Amino acid sequence: MDEVQTLMAVGLVLTLGLAGYVLLDADSTDGVADWDILDVCLADHGGGISHIHATISVTLDGNQIAIPTNIGIQDEGCPDGMRGVHTHDDSGRIHIETPGSMDAPVGAFFVVWGEEFDETHILNKVANEDNEVVMFVNGVLNDEYENYVMKDGDVIDIEYRARQ
Repeated sequence: MDEVQTLMAVGLVLTLGLAGYVLLDADSTDGVADWDILDVCLADHGGGISHIHATISVTLDGNQIAIPTNIGIQDEGCPDGMRGVHTHDDSGRIHIETPGSMDAPVGAFFVVWGEEFDETHILNKVANEDNEVVMFVNGVLNDEYENYVMKDGDVIDIEYRARQ
């Protein structure tokens, strides 16, 4: 083998090794973002808890979808309490309760709900050449999607609609 072939072989081995590490890494999050709030499980509304609210609405092709009651309450991730982002009713009011100041991205709520949301997905809908996913925060178009950090009093409207 000449020097060029040797270098190419070494490069190939290193590339395959890195790809294998990334794909097989046991500590990977399997595509789920690593937001700290996903690890929060509170026993009650007790003292020292930061408690704010945002409201989320989801509209698919002009039809408003109810946000279910008790998302994040005594679920698989928190069987004896409530997650850091949760609902108590179907109004779309999201309770953000944490043991101190902590970011609550919109995407974290959808992870707790078990539904998909990003710039191309909302629930079972996928953006395509005819349809789009858009998000408004307090009436203003916002392109942060799942990464938008909710603030107290935010009104977040997510729509799957015909492209405009």
